[in-house]
Amino acid sequence: MNSDFICLGIITSPHGIKGHVKIKTFTENPQNFTSYGKLTDGITTYEINIIQVVSKNTIIAKINNITSRTNAELLRNKKLFIEKTKLPNLIENEFYHSDLVGLQVILEDNNIFGTIKKIYNFGSCDIIEILLYNSKKSTMLPFSKDIFTHINTKERYVILKLPEIIGSNSGI
Repeated sequence: MNSDFICLGIITSPHGIKGHVKIKTFTENPQNFTSYGKLTDGITTYEINIIQVVSKNTIIAKINNITSRTNAELLRNKKLFIEKTKLPNLIENEFYHSDLVGLQVILEDNNIFGTIKKIYNFGSCDIIEILLYNSKKSTMLPFSKDIFTHINTKERYVILKLPEIIGSNSGI
């Protein structure tokens, strides 16, 4: 998918025998998963109805025209996207993950540190994986204003203030 679309979730498995599916959501509130309209995988458009919220990032859903477990199984690992223009406007200092991936990471002294490779959330906060400059190695840092002091999505860079524990003598 191109940058005009944002992935809101992924179908992880069938659920039951009536064609329901389990979806891992990437929305702040799983109830909002269907609030923005129909979703697409880039080929097919899906109308989805939430049956149950299982956890803060998992729902059980019914997809129109999917009526059996066999049909639901065919959708396993399918990513579901929405047009970015259908999402609400963000307030200052809020970002969609897709806007951050690929940004250059620059240290406070203007040296290049790396590139944002991926963003994870293991529960307490978002974690930024950075592919280190001139290396195949990567490191992970918590996404906070204290560490990522400035973010410029238009010019595609972030300013990184390394936490004291990491510092320049750590071998990163």
